[in-house]
Amino acid sequence: MIAMLKLLPVWLKKRIPAPMLGKNRLQAGRTHPTIAMNLANLLICADYCGRCPSSPGIAGEALYCASGKSRAKIEEKGCKCLSCPLFEQCSAANSAYFCIYGSCPPRDERSAAIKLSDLSRAYLQQFVLTDEDEVAPDEKSVQEVSAVEAHPVRMEFLGDQVVHTQSNVPVLQASLQAGIPHTHVCGGQARCSTCRVLVTSGLEHCRPRNDKESRLARIKGFPAEVRLACQTTVTGDVTLRRLVLDAEDISEAISQGRATIGEIGREVQATILFSDIRSFTTFSEKALPYDIIHILNRYFESIGRIIDHNGGYIDKYLGDGIMAIFGLRRDMQQNHALMAVAAALEMQSAVEEFNTYLEAHFNHRFRIGIGIHSGMVIVGNLGFSLKKEYTAIGDTVNTAARIEALNKNTQTTILVSESTYRQVADAFHWGKKFQARVKGREEQVRVFEVLSRREYNGHPARSPAD
Repeated sequence: MIAMLKLLPVWLKKRIPAPMLGKNRLQAGRTHPTIAMNLANLLICADYCGRCPSSPGIAGEALYCASGKSRAKIEEKGCKCLSCPLFEQCSAANSAYFCIYGSCPPRDERSAAIKLSDLSRAYLQQFVLTDEDEVAPDEKSVQEVSAVEAHPVRMEFLGDQVVHTQSNVPVLQASLQAGIPHTHVCGGQARCSTCRVLVTSGLEHCRPRNDKESRLARIKGFPAEVRLACQTTVTGDVTLRRLVLDAEDISEAISQGRATIGEIGREVQATILFSDIRSFTTFSEKALPYDIIHILNRYFESIGRIIDHNGGYIDKYLGDGIMAIFGLRRDMQQNHALMAVAAALEMQSAVEEFNTYLEAHFNHRFRIGIGIHSGMVIVGNLGFSLKKEYTAIGDTVNTAARIEALNKNTQTTILVSESTYRQVADAFHWGKKFQARVKGREEQVRVFEVLSRREYNGHPARSPAD
């Protein structure tokens, strides 16, 4: 019956009332100022029956449903079923009559690019410092420079000179008096941040940020060691460096703000994971472009959920490869090596499940290689001003990538460095252990093959994500 109704012309289907609805429900629909209760829309619902959480047999029954009369009490409260195929046809009032689940959220009229940008920002917020993490003002120690008893201090400006001054003199004033061309576009009013300095030693001698500096530091996302010279005074000797040195630096400093989360680089202990599909080239040579993108997106969705569950930050996609950083997520910074290796084993299992689909529909199977290394990395926003990415750089990143490549010749799937192994040795079963020379390093690296997770009392060793 449904198939025959679909053969009718569209213009006719839009004129015919939905025949599967009870009389009272049909009347209510006709008077409701939203989606027309006609055959055309009913047939759309018929195609999607079962997906809407308000459809029969799942979580209640819809006022406007392709499956016939409702046996439930109908309440016309609007729709928030975003997977419903008719949702986008709601009126400006955003109150569709075919669902019993509360009210519609406001329709999002923004462009796809803006929506994607906001999603990326929300994801990134889990991993970078926020207002409360480092830069909240210390209410007990707001600077009152004029009331501070002065004593001699020494400020060493790297690349400039050593300045001898008093402890109640702001860093900017001391440097200018010494003839250092210290940039201060706003005249030292804590409005531009162009006088910022990096304290390389003696941070404990810097008095806590006052309210002005705290406000700007929150906006700019400054870590603790980046201070405003116009507001900072010190109680002892410090070594520091000016960060804004020319016109381009000034422009960059002023433009930075919440739109560039993580702009200021910082060093962190982390674990880097690189993964690559071994047989992807063979697949791409015989598959259609649509299939290649579809399969990769499906694969990355599966792998991405595992990385996210274990506290990892997906840094970038490298064709069919992926790089993830463990140790950045604010609520899961401990045991990042354990979480990275646990994620790797889950990824290996996920690929086996993925191959069931791939083999059935494309007669192909994937194999992956994973390399993991723990150490110090530098994280921050890098790139062209219109296309920056929050990423990590350093020898730790390069070594993880080289270790991943070793899987090709050793017929292994997951290899970790000695620095990672030392942190997680008791939590996993291990296979091959060997030394190998990798590109970019003079000394050989010692690597270990991960086989499985060790069980304690019948249960796997747990990570903080479990």
